[in-house]
Amino acid sequence: MAKDSRHSAHPVCRAVAKSHKRVSATADARLWSMSDTEVSEALVEATRLRARVEALELRLAAEADRRAVGDKVGATDTASWWGHETRQGRPAAKRRMRLAEALDRHAPTAAALTEGAISVDHARVITDCVDKFPDDLADPTIPERAEKHLLNEALDRDPKSLAILAKHVLTVVAPEIGEERDARALEREEREARAKAWLTMAPDGRGSYRGKFSIPTLHGEMLKKMLLAFAAPKHQAARRQDDQSEVAERRPSPERMGDAFCELLERLPADKLPQLGGLNASVVVLIDYTDLTSETGRATLESGEPISASLARRMACEAGLLPAVLGRKSELLDLGRTARLFSGAQRRGLATTQKTCTAVGCDWPAHLCHAHHDQSWLHGGKTDMKNARLLCPRHHARIHDPRFKTTHHPDGGVSFHMRT
Repeated sequence: MAKDSRHSAHPVCRAVAKSHKRVSATADARLWSMSDTEVSEALVEATRLRARVEALELRLAAEADRRAVGDKVGATDTASWWGHETRQGRPAAKRRMRLAEALDRHAPTAAALTEGAISVDHARVITDCVDKFPDDLADPTIPERAEKHLLNEALDRDPKSLAILAKHVLTVVAPEIGEERDARALEREEREARAKAWLTMAPDGRGSYRGKFSIPTLHGEMLKKMLLAFAAPKHQAARRQDDQSEVAERRPSPERMGDAFCELLERLPADKLPQLGGLNASVVVLIDYTDLTSETGRATLESGEPISASLARRMACEAGLLPAVLGRKSELLDLGRTARLFSGAQRRGLATTQKTCTAVGCDWPAHLCHAHHDQSWLHGGKTDMKNARLLCPRHHARIHDPRFKTTHHPDGGVSFHMRT
């Protein structure tokens, strides 16, 4: 606060100045000398005091915006000036300014915040809810009744549970229209959540995959329940009978949930999943027989990523083993096939020897490629490994396109050139 404003006659300026002074006087107070009752009561009252101070702060912000105080120093807007002056950052100042403007329109909520009866988070939930009401409500008293109902509920609820209730407040205060509107809104929310669902994941180069996702509420709850089943203390104790310390906590830690996610993926029945590239969504592990039976060694996934031989042995015991029988020159042994389409076993074999599309310069992964006969099956070509190559959908179409000439290279790759 500026020096001259400390001696201002306005009660707000005097109250702020005195509050600074009184709070500063408690900085070195010996809290250990307080009784348990004093500590608990002071903590609750300090929280209520914070709400009242924030209410005053938001009132001042709204007044500053009405006066466009940021214009005097050339700021873009009042929120930008406020964020710069208080070092709270422009996005945070913008959010608080929006709440300040909303409280200007919702006197009951502003009054409850000023009294310390609710928190800023409660106030944001209430104003956001009421402001989203449509303008075509037949009864103009509905917003007022909804605000009053939410204020009463806020006295006994935390902001998160209040937000859940706020989504259906119309059903409570105006059931004649609320039930239908809430049902439509919920259906719209579910459609949008499913349409906007996303997931990203990538290896971090240190033996892990990292990712983020956003999925609808239903699917999030389904995943949570599955993981909790694996992370539950009884299940953990059954898996690790020699280590009871890890399962003592009641709420699973992030590490336990991560371990549960891994176990869930290991137990998914691959034969029940949709096929990918003509195969069940199985992961092929390549390992030398000597490494498989020795104490040390390593294996390789079909993507080229390495894993330890011990992990490969464990997965072989629990998930079954798909053997890839190699000849002396590491060539996959194969029997000629009379069928036109390549079998699942052959597709797995191709994925182990041809990691990507065999077109020169293409890195399309093997599991998304098509199996192609080098010598056409219609012209006597056999459906066996020596006559097979993997091509991505684009290059598979091109190899059958008479406009292109195909060149086979010694390393097994193919390239295409437009015929002249």
